[in-house]
Amino acid sequence: MQHSPTPDITPTRQCSSRSIVEPSAPVSTRRERVGRALATAGLCSSIAWLACCLETTACAADPFPYRQAPINYFSEELADPISELQQQLDLGKIRLDYDTEHQTGYLPALLKSLGISPNSQMLVFAKNSVNARIISPQNPRALYFNDTVYVGFVPGAPFLEISSVDPHKGAVFFTLSQKSDRPVRFAREDSCLLCHASSQALSVPGHLVRSFLTDADGNPTRGHSRITHETPFAQRWGGFYVTGDFGDLPHQGNLSTAADLIGYERNREGPGRTVDLPRRIDAKKYPVAHSDVVALLVHEHQTHGHNLLTRVNYEYQFRKDEEPVPSSLEDLVRYLLFAQEPPLENPVLGSTGYETWFTKLGPHDKQGRSLRQFDLETRLFKYRLSYLIYTAAFEQLPEPVRLQIFRRLWDILSADNPAAPFDKLSAPERRAIREIVAETRSNLPDFWKP
Repeated sequence: MQHSPTPDITPTRQCSSRSIVEPSAPVSTRRERVGRALATAGLCSSIAWLACCLETTACAADPFPYRQAPINYFSEELADPISELQQQLDLGKIRLDYDTEHQTGYLPALLKSLGISPNSQMLVFAKNSVNARIISPQNPRALYFNDTVYVGFVPGAPFLEISSVDPHKGAVFFTLSQKSDRPVRFAREDSCLLCHASSQALSVPGHLVRSFLTDADGNPTRGHSRITHETPFAQRWGGFYVTGDFGDLPHQGNLSTAADLIGYERNREGPGRTVDLPRRIDAKKYPVAHSDVVALLVHEHQTHGHNLLTRVNYEYQFRKDEEPVPSSLEDLVRYLLFAQEPPLENPVLGSTGYETWFTKLGPHDKQGRSLRQFDLETRLFKYRLSYLIYTAAFEQLPEPVRLQIFRRLWDILSADNPAAPFDKLSAPERRAIREIVAETRSNLPDFWKP
């Protein structure tokens, strides 16, 4: 649940002309209402609230009317992993143990119950979340994730932050109190939508990855409000620590001291900085002493992919009498095929076992191939079709939409000479992708033949 603490300085955002407009109060009225709600909930710092208001102003009429049918976003009917976990807790089928030894509270048990690897940890020292007051370069926020859930942890914070993907509604937000004397109950946090349904999340309840340069205290100064796998590497990872071997790859990570910032300003085009993390933070406060570069790369791909899936679903749900919007479908197809992914300028190697853990998730075909196999020499994945096609968010798309996506994917992957930007997929790679999908993806249309 990442709230921007400063307005974006990139060019003015344009609201989508395809969006359905929900009647709303004037911006000033909504600012006052949201401000009161956040102050009452105690969730957002005043800095984060101001930035979200500015972003809301930029696209005040953009969001879908997701409060209404057919989405009914605020209804209690949810099908996300956190809601399912709460049901198991209520029935007494599982329990979450509380960690007092390392003072991480429910974090280890929650990650284990959700099947999230601690090696997915990414450390953010930019003050761009609800716990901004206690986040700093010495006490960064840790993020963990799998295919469907994102967990935020700040040492000393009163709660864990959680974002969970509902296939129908999109991102759903929760907190979990870190007090051991309270019942284990995930509290739904609707105020997060002030930022997380903005234009930067494609105007649907979604996820945000930002890159902000900060001062030496972690206060963001300038940056970018939407980071995806299409973003140039030189613009990524501002406000993050980055560990691993990434050679001379340019980036904005690890700039957490005044000396780092001065060096960056003198040579913005130079290689990104490395970091001796245990010298910057108290590593004992975290499950692992890393902020793995490979986890960062996967995270940037996945979050925007989820937002695109939600966007396409919403457009169909609100236009059932019309064809799905072609440009949105094409945006999704292009993204799933990594058509605009910039090449890695040198090989990348993670600092933990995250790569091995992620690859083992599969599924694998009879030859052992998987869409989760990494390349990390010139690109992120060896076979460039996103593993998101295995997720519930993709599987539960309306059938007409899913069929259109599969048809478009098939036409590209089976073409003798696909047009740009898909022409960078070689014939052997396209054939391998077709074969992997045919063996590992259920519920394929009849025309999908390897």
